[in-house]
Amino acid sequence: MRKESKDFLVRLLNVPAPSNFEMPAQRIWRGYVEPHADRVDCDVYGNHTAVLEGKDDISVMVVGHADEIGLIVRRIDSDGMIWFGKIGGVDPAVLAASRVRILAKGGEVPGVIGVPAIHLQTPGEPAKKLKLSDLCIDIGAKDKKTASRWVAVGDPVVFGEDFRELGGGFASHRCFDNRMGCFIVAEMLRQLRRERRRRATVYGVSSVQEETGVWGAGLVAERYLPTLAVAVDVTHDTSTPGISKTAQPEIVCGKGPAIYRGIRGSRVLSELLEKTARAAKIPFQTEIDEGSTRTDADTISSRRTGVPVANVSVACRYMHTPCEVIHLEDLVKAANLLTKFVLRLSDRLDLTPR
Repeated sequence: MRKESKDFLVRLLNVPAPSNFEMPAQRIWRGYVEPHADRVDCDVYGNHTAVLEGKDDISVMVVGHADEIGLIVRRIDSDGMIWFGKIGGVDPAVLAASRVRILAKGGEVPGVIGVPAIHLQTPGEPAKKLKLSDLCIDIGAKDKKTASRWVAVGDPVVFGEDFRELGGGFASHRCFDNRMGCFIVAEMLRQLRRERRRRATVYGVSSVQEETGVWGAGLVAERYLPTLAVAVDVTHDTSTPGISKTAQPEIVCGKGPAIYRGIRGSRVLSELLEKTARAAKIPFQTEIDEGSTRTDADTISSRRTGVPVANVSVACRYMHTPCEVIHLEDLVKAANLLTKFVLRLSDRLDLTPR
């Protein structure tokens, strides 16, 4: 990975930006893609779209979502403890003993989600399955009045670690899902800007509020009416310990991007992506959808009279935890695949199923 690209990836990842609070990440993304686009648009919800005008009557929307899961302040009690709800799909089990940051109006407020020490647990008593309502945030406030000077009900909260490189080309972060998708879209735009062979108009999108209903990207599709679309997101590394090897497709970090085949996606687009990967000698894996991809592709596909969609995903371990893990080379390969895929598009493409 280029040094400049990696520096951008780390900045994009590390900034806190849960659903409906994506603008800090969107500003970083916009600053990187503006030199590689004809223009960058922003709608009233914060979706950002970098536009590359084409020559033919065909357009493609390629989208990653900028938002991350998180928490939201629900109540401040008399002891100054912070009780919270969730933003997106949060498993209470991964929150115990976590460090958090409350994104307050006056700046970040650090806190911890504490749990009683093992010494205070009743011997022989079965471990309790944690519920969100069992957990609270300690910010060091002595009472409600003090805590209320620092934070407010409705403030968002992020949990998990910033970028950390592991061995063997791997890295961990709290929100590879799906800030890395926005990175891939940006890298695709950077490469396409130099390509005179490109004929399609490209809408490179950093969307909002995928984690809280998968709907932000649908607004973009309604606005630009693309001929086709590709959603870029994470998928599960099924070699992860504890995951059934028989109930899931075989997807592994470091073996290239995953191309979806199945029910929701266009077979024409899936086959064209596979053909593109083989021609460019880019290794790829096969993921399936059983009628719902649980990505931005779902909301895009039902716009107008139907938009043909495809999915390109990157394998991820420990999704929706404070320490998601991916292989960095998969990001490079995914961006290269999408670049070469877009270069194959022209108004001669027949998207009708055969």
